[in-house]
Amino acid sequence: MNYLKKGLGLVLMASMLIGNTGCAVFFAAGAGVGVGIGAAEYIRGDLKQAYAAPMEKAWNASLAAVEELKMKATEKAIDNLDQNRVIKGVTEEGKDFQIALEALAKDVTMARVRIGIFGDEAYSKKIQEGIAKNLIK
Repeated sequence: MNYLKKGLGLVLMASMLIGNTGCAVFFAAGAGVGVGIGAAEYIRGDLKQAYAAPMEKAWNASLAAVEELKMKATEKAIDNLDQNRVIKGVTEEGKDFQIALEALAKDVTMARVRIGIFGDEAYSKKIQEGIAKNLIK
């Protein structure tokens, strides 16, 4: 029984250390972005990044990134409450893209980028980097 208690204690301590390390890494990854909040995550073809910027500023930065990367926007949509905005179009290479913005708070906007049907992480990162660069201007 004593071994069980010691083993359980070691497992709890290890999980706390790993959990704390993960938060430190998460925080450090976000700090390097400048305007980004937290680390970008690539899940099921979508690259998501939260930015410390109001919706209008993130929208203008996204449109500028589209233009700089020589992509053609074919559709721009804003919902009635201005909580969500979408840019759809075609990349210079002919792949479909979508940039979806969601206002998480007054000065926090989530940008979700998807290229094609299955996603393209490298190209999505280029777009997110373009958005971040334009937010700093």
